[in-house]
Amino acid sequence: MNQIKNLSLVLLCIDYRFWPQALPILKEKYGDFDLIEIAGSSKNITSPLEEEDRITLLENIGLSIKLHHPHKLILTNHTDCRAYGGSKKFKSQNQEIEFHEEELKKAKLTIFKKFPNLSIETELFTLNGDKVQLV
Repeated sequence: MNQIKNLSLVLLCIDYRFWPQALPILKEKYGDFDLIEIAGSSKNITSPLEEEDRITLLENIGLSIKLHHPHKLILTNHTDCRAYGGSKKFKSQNQEIEFHEEELKKAKLTIFKKFPNLSIETELFTLNGDKVQLV
């Protein structure tokens, strides 16, 4: 099997309003990538419903590293994520963005402890009506 140079690994939410537009944006920015889609994305690292969710997600990251040797992991979150309670949980979009940026930082630290040689970047998308944009 040929190894793809500069392959990344992306953690993405399953939300149908989000991923159809997010995937092309990520592909353009990062090139080829393995993809892990799970409801709530990085929430499964920072505050999973069950500890098994965190374990399974970390195992999947490890499997991608073992099989495809991605050079970086891109953690993504998006506004109005229903796994976090949606936008209505926040007083403003700025508060929501700050919350997700902190969640991504926490997830990054947790993953880095397990995979210290993996470069990790974070991306936050906003959902404004039917328009998806990077923050």
